[in-house]
Amino acid sequence: MDNQRTALQLLSIPGLGPRRILSVVRHFKNIEQFFGASIDELCRIPGIDYRLAKAIKKSDTADFVDSQLIELQKSPFKLTTIFDESYPTQLKNIYDPPIVLYYMGDFTEIDVDAIAVVGTRKPSSYGKKVVEDLVEGLVEQQIVIVSGFARGIDTAAHKTALLHGGRTIAVLGNGIDRIYPQENRELKNQIIQNGAYCTEFPIGTKPDAVNFPRRNRIISGMSLGVVVIEAGEKSGAILTAYYAVDQNREVFAIPGRLDDIKSKGTNRLIQKGAKLVTNIDDILIEIDRIRKFPSTPRQLNIEFDLEGFEKAVFDALSNDPIDIDSLAETLHKSSYEVLPALLNLELKGIVRQLAGKMFIRN
Repeated sequence: MDNQRTALQLLSIPGLGPRRILSVVRHFKNIEQFFGASIDELCRIPGIDYRLAKAIKKSDTADFVDSQLIELQKSPFKLTTIFDESYPTQLKNIYDPPIVLYYMGDFTEIDVDAIAVVGTRKPSSYGKKVVEDLVEGLVEQQIVIVSGFARGIDTAAHKTALLHGGRTIAVLGNGIDRIYPQENRELKNQIIQNGAYCTEFPIGTKPDAVNFPRRNRIISGMSLGVVVIEAGEKSGAILTAYYAVDQNREVFAIPGRLDDIKSKGTNRLIQKGAKLVTNIDDILIEIDRIRKFPSTPRQLNIEFDLEGFEKAVFDALSNDPIDIDSLAETLHKSSYEVLPALLNLELKGIVRQLAGKMFIRN
């Protein structure tokens, strides 16, 4: 039995879903054993009770599977399954990965170094400028841009990545055969030339609202981290950030005005511990240590003539985070003496403070 047919058969069984399918795969040495298993055997699989086991035995998946395979054969669409080497590596590590991905374009090895950029469908001029600046910088660092193909921030992220010669991955909330929003038809064509246009939803699926939360877990799951730019408190972008937390991904947020409804969600994320982003370095400092293909370190151009104790403090710092007490011990000074120098160096932009009162050269 081939992977495509097997995966589609499993998905077409009502009530099974990605998590239970993974339980099935782990339970049987040969997945074909599942389709001939007794109700008692099915009930031994974590997550499957007697009622679901009976439904599995009664299910008839042939029509759905055959229709999807026929559509694939006569179209430019491709299908990868969680059993295949072509399936995106990052996605295999989340709690409930999609069992299949329909796609156009291609997935490549460098897609493991991706950052998701998401936000409101109605960005301000400030939000658009932030997207353009950050994505341009990320592309220069050979980072793949993932987003949701929606209007606003998502579309701007995809377009900026392509404009600067980068790769971008669009994750859809509908079938691969549908384009939503319609005005992004040409953008889709550009993405499949240098990236991937993909979805877990079967061919023919409409862009219904219920689909988009499921799509969001794939956006975060494909990425090392999620950058949220302008988002309301109950927006899809915020949900993507919550998925990122559950998946052990980094969460970054762009601060906004206190009275701006589009910034309430991002400001709240920062309150809850998301990394506040003022420039691309705030992102790189968190992901460079976990990237598979890290870029060549950039030379630090110091435009200040450091003298005296500030120079001594700077010289004692490196790219490895150090806490203030350890730094003070290295310099044979008290923490109270070191702190003012650190703050001055931060203001000059050549030292950065990390979480936990750790310091590093910028």
